[in-house]
Amino acid sequence: MARNVALLAFGVVIGIVGGAAVGIHADDEVSAAPDEAFAGADVVADPEPTYGVWDRLAACESTGRWYANTGNGYYGGLQQDLVFWRRHGGLQYASRPDLASRAQQIAVAEVGLSRQGWAAWPSCSRSLGLR
Repeated sequence: MARNVALLAFGVVIGIVGGAAVGIHADDEVSAAPDEAFAGADVVADPEPTYGVWDRLAACESTGRWYANTGNGYYGGLQQDLVFWRRHGGLQYASRPDLASRAQQIAVAEVGLSRQGWAAWPSCSRSLGLR
């Protein structure tokens, strides 16, 4: 019997030490997942604009391809040319619209819209009933 107790104790010790070595712990099932542990952490990211008029306009201008560069002198989802991009602050994001994120392209487009109106996108804004 003493031998069985010794083997049992040895097995428990090995189980504890072995489990710790490979990262297995008894409380693993109830602990939070790593992603959940950081759920309250402050993360700074560009807010993503809501889908709506800009996505409808991009669907018309570039079939919704925010990274479009077809070689026609217009870039990105909203098919902005480089003059428009520079004039309305796009260079703070990227050298061309197709190299910027959707949110950044929309931010530049909103500046352009405030200055030029929907006429900056003459054909698609008309077909979408925006002007």
